[in-house]
Amino acid sequence: MAPIPEDITAFLAEPHDSREYRRALAVKLALLGYLYAAISEMLDVTPGFISQAKKAYAQYGVDGFTLKYQGMQPYLSPEERQSVLDWLQDQQEWSVALLQTHIETTYGIVFQSQQSYYQLLDEAKITYKKPSTRILA
Repeated sequence: MAPIPEDITAFLAEPHDSREYRRALAVKLALLGYLYAAISEMLDVTPGFISQAKKAYAQYGVDGFTLKYQGMQPYLSPEERQSVLDWLQDQQEWSVALLQTHIETTYGIVFQSQQSYYQLLDEAKITYKKPSTRILA
């Protein structure tokens, strides 16, 4: 049984994202001589996951365990977002279509999802419930 490198032990002792922790633990168990099948069952990962984690560790050290994806940049900057919220609060009437037109003409941005417009309305403390049709008898 090979000794566990100190950098892995130190990495596991610190708080990390569960996916990063799982990578480090998979490599540690593999270095301890556990079979990939046993590690896969214990950590609910695939043998390929273990192999990739080991390869990343061999190439980059503990930096190979960290997640590289940082998320997508927001369409509106914080200043632009605040400006849209201020504009919304100044309006007497509003609609999602009106908001969409304002953002497109002012900033040249069209959100991929309607949910983005609803979130802006919510931030501006404006309710956005759809009107329901009611049949009067």
